[in-house]
Amino acid sequence: MALQTQISGESRVAEISCAFCQGLGTDPFGIMSSLSTCCICGGRGVVRVRAPHTDCAHCGGSGAIKTLTCTACGGKGKIPLPPGPTFVCRECMGTGDDLSAPSMACLKCRGRGWVFSGFPESSVNAMNRRRATRL
Repeated sequence: MALQTQISGESRVAEISCAFCQGLGTDPFGIMSSLSTCCICGGRGVVRVRAPHTDCAHCGGSGAIKTLTCTACGGKGKIPLPPGPTFVCRECMGTGDDLSAPSMACLKCRGRGWVFSGFPESSVNAMNRRRATRL
């Protein structure tokens, strides 16, 4: 849920509740101490993300994979959407997970669950094959 949206130049930034600590500002797992501040929001309970944004596919918007910070979204639980078209990643089928090790982010889409391209992935692969045969 967006708490506040600011427009600075061309980019829009939204302040949202920290997904890692659920907006509490404390370490959600109590590993260091129950009084430790959240490593993502620094104890503020809110984080800034570029707008528009969507839930992170790798962590499902929670900001965490088991008890670790999600590497795809940096623990924020949201990923900014690109201005152009996106396509579901064929490596992970949109889950954002590496299929051989689910706690690792997909290398093809970097855990987003989608790839950004001006063309569908199959068209890009076909163009690369044509270029390779010309060389």
